[in-house]
Amino acid sequence: MDELTALVKETCQHPRGSIERQKGLHEIIWRIQQSGKLLRGTGVRDAEDAIQKTWLYFCLNLCEATTSEEPYNSEKGNVITWLNSYLRYRLKDNIVSDNDIEELDPSDFIPARPEPPPILEEIEEWIKQEAHNLRRIYVSNRPDINCLVLIKRRLPPEASWKELSQEFGVPIATLSGFYQRHCFPRLLNFGKSQGYFDYELP
Repeated sequence: MDELTALVKETCQHPRGSIERQKGLHEIIWRIQQSGKLLRGTGVRDAEDAIQKTWLYFCLNLCEATTSEEPYNSEKGNVITWLNSYLRYRLKDNIVSDNDIEELDPSDFIPARPEPPPILEEIEEWIKQEAHNLRRIYVSNRPDINCLVLIKRRLPPEASWKELSQEFGVPIATLSGFYQRHCFPRLLNFGKSQGYFDYELP
């Protein structure tokens, strides 16, 4: 068992929301970032959005299955491989060409897993409760392109930015930039309020 796998096992033994769990997650994230083995998109639009969503997925599913069918399983591969499997899907949302995803460690990569199942009922309920407020946050002069619509369309199974761009007739950069600045942070804050994690993502 390598050090990172052992750290994951130790971290997940602590209760969700505990200081020990938070410290462990911080350490795991730092080690993954320092490893240089995460995929990175060299020609992917708004790759930062994909990274943020991947860290959210990581926090929600490392120890317990929250938005996936099962949590991370060290017997199926190391944690970086597991994370890259999800990140590859997110990068492909905004990909320019398949060669634009740089696999820094091909031997550490396995085929991406299927899309995660529908998001938590708690998030769907939150969307209903906050519908009025989310609808009031929209792209300039386009009230039809608002946070309510974009959050719902970006929940699994996700509509790609390309599809949304064609549907609304606006550039991908406009949609993804607005979502990242105004919509995704609100969804992230809801996750924090529910105790899924209690610190800022990288």
